Amino acid sequence: MSVVIVLDCGATNLRAIAIDSQGKIVASYFVKNETKQDINNPDYHIWDFEQIWTKLVECGQKVIAEVGAKNVLALTVTTFGVDGAPFDKQGNQLYPIISWKCPRTVPVMKQVEQELDRLQLYRDNGIGDYSFNTLYKLRWFKQHQPQLFEQMDKFVFISSMITHQLTGVWSTDYTMAGTSMMTDLTLCNWSPAVLEYLGLSEEQFPPLVMAGDVIGSVTSDIAKLLGLGADVPVISAGHDTQFALVGSGAAENQAFLSSGTWEILMARSQRPQLDVHALQHGVTVELDSVKGFYNPAIQWLSSAVVEWVANQFFTAEQASGELYKVMIEEAREVGNGASGVVFKPDFITNADGIGQGAIEGLGLHTNRGQIARAVFEGLSKQLKQRFDYLSQLCQLSDGPVVVVGGGTKNDLWNQLRADALQRPLHIVEQAEATVIGAAMFAFTGSGFYPDIDSAQAQMKPSLRVVNPSSLNTPPLESKTVQQESTHA
Repeated sequence: MSVVIVLDCGATNLRAIAIDSQGKIVASYFVKNETKQDINNPDYHIWDFEQIWTKLVECGQKVIAEVGAKNVLALTVTTFGVDGAPFDKQGNQLYPIISWKCPRTVPVMKQVEQELDRLQLYRDNGIGDYSFNTLYKLRWFKQHQPQLFEQMDKFVFISSMITHQLTGVWSTDYTMAGTSMMTDLTLCNWSPAVLEYLGLSEEQFPPLVMAGDVIGSVTSDIAKLLGLGADVPVISAGHDTQFALVGSGAAENQAFLSSGTWEILMARSQRPQLDVHALQHGVTVELDSVKGFYNPAIQWLSSAVVEWVANQFFTAEQASGELYKVMIEEAREVGNGASGVVFKPDFITNADGIGQGAIEGLGLHTNRGQIARAVFEGLSKQLKQRFDYLSQLCQLSDGPVVVVGGGTKNDLWNQLRADALQRPLHIVEQAEATVIGAAMFAFTGSGFYPDIDSAQAQMKPSLRVVNPSSLNTPPLESKTVQQESTHA
């Protein structure tokens, strides 16, 4: 049995996961991850890399001992985007990793907009207005820690900090660079204009490596620490979102929906043309795991809105363990239209800090089931609006929408989404699409599979199909199918 080990650095959990050549998870272990307060400002959030590394080692040791060192073909690393740290010429970390949760960069957004042409910056790099972007962090670092900024020999993302610990080789995962707001979509490389603005050079970022490239081999000390054999390769992966796309089996131009606290609608497509309307709609375009493809995406609050309704109207069920079951059943009984109740689920605050959400059509006899139904219908209509806009940008295919995430556990919501879109949902039954996608590249990079298409064909997950009610199928009818071969 050959397996690859994915070391996954998540915001909530740190994990090691062993995956075999058919895409089956054969072992896993996790410990909690958390940010720390900055010692200079308790409102600021940082990541403690020594703590992250120590916990990942613990996870790796447990999983490798379970599967057997002789069966480990390769290691790879996935994580969230944008976060990293500066290092000096001797390889010493100069400053803590500023977390994407940290508010220190919020005012930097307006500062950068005043110093650069924001629309041109967006057209060049595709990244929307998110205060946690790497560009804003480096601009903050330059202004508030000028001496350390001058000492910075290189900036390294978290995924590459981990692979450096494993191999001793400095690198930059291509998929991580694409989240930074510092790349150029035409060049598929660092933006000369952004580097000039920051007073940096391309040499201050370790060499870009593509997903599936061999970064190096595990050093003898690390092999001994993890209980591995010698010369195990470490394969580049990086930003979790890009690998969820591949791991789900989504084909080129096929819509992909990740449904959780946020919903992210995205695709693997050719480069879309961006304008001020795309920026206002919150469209972000990241570099795909394969050079030449791009990942246009729109995101919005989703399950977080459902949770708000649960907390406001289903308090009696909070401790019963039946909360969402009761909520869904009461919403199902109401029927289409929610008895005239309309829920507008735009909970993101405006520039004045005021939310845009609303409930309309309330009366003296309105019940909580009608409100619950209205929120599921409102979110489904919101998905349809975002789908139509994204389809205009990148010409999404007419096929089904691939869906992953915790939101897929809600059968009523699945049906409402399929009805709103008027196309089938292909719900990925494997919850770990990100690590499966990273494992596909690891098996390819280690030579087990000849290319990523072959790896995806062998390792893709099973799907559950939810058809729109209008397609002569009973509501909520679903079936499980094995995906047909798709191209990565």
